[in-house]
Amino acid sequence: MDIFFSRLKTRTIAAVIALLSCVAMVLLPQVAILSAQKGIALWASSVLPALFPFFICANFLSRLGVIDKLNPAAFTFSMSVMSGYPVGAKIIRDLRIRNCISLRDAKRLIAFCSTSGPTFMLGAVGIGMLGSLKAGIIISAAHYLGALFNGIIFSLRGGTIGGRKNVNTAKFANIADMLTEAILEALKSMGIILAYIVLFMFATDLIQFSGLLNLFESIYSRAAVKGIFEMTVGCSSVAYTAVAFEAKTVMCAMLISFGGISIIGQSLSMLSGSGVPGTYFLLTKVMHAFWSGILAFAAVCIFM
Repeated sequence: MDIFFSRLKTRTIAAVIALLSCVAMVLLPQVAILSAQKGIALWASSVLPALFPFFICANFLSRLGVIDKLNPAAFTFSMSVMSGYPVGAKIIRDLRIRNCISLRDAKRLIAFCSTSGPTFMLGAVGIGMLGSLKAGIIISAAHYLGALFNGIIFSLRGGTIGGRKNVNTAKFANIADMLTEAILEALKSMGIILAYIVLFMFATDLIQFSGLLNLFESIYSRAAVKGIFEMTVGCSSVAYTAVAFEAKTVMCAMLISFGGISIIGQSLSMLSGSGVPGTYFLLTKVMHAFWSGILAFAAVCIFM
């Protein structure tokens, strides 16, 4: 009975938020259209070229049965590092669906295999926003070391990841059919990501337009609030604040490691069916941001 009322409450809240969003779009069509245009432009120029090939590759390898024979932790972390959010979550879900790993393994993997890509941190944030390659290197190092440290903390219950379970062996269908299925699934995943980007772009623009950010006195706090919703917008806002450069570096490291509600939503959609609780994943991202912030602070004290 308690579970029923809990689910009813959650659905009611979701319905109210969706209804209010529809009303806001009707009352503020210019904001809605501009947000959608910015979101689609960001997706088409940056996200699609970066993630689409990786999704096709991962899906195709999964259908060929290659992933079943690789070390789950090493493969997932390396793919997450190379491609960025939310590829790690997608691979973990695939491994779980194929019964290559247990739910316990999936929960431990997501603690350190949900990361951003080096191109974004070094190029977009370090050089593009902060104007410093050194800052990009510090952010990247803190982000990845924080992820590894996070994985260790969440894996303290013992055991190693990757004990082989009853793997669903790949059916050797026509190679062209498997590639086509991999492309179609990749397109579906990219469509989900696009939807989350547009929705949260609208959310941040609506907050900005409504004046709610004026409740926060400092520009730094306003930038942090934006970053909680969308990390790219948050990092850009942090870069233009009148605070110490070292503080900007630490804050960007924390925002990227947290990912923002937009990235968390994308990752949870990719994890659907894996059994990993949303609250658990949110906790791993909060802790990842915490460790990355500490490591970035130590690095700026030593190297800047």
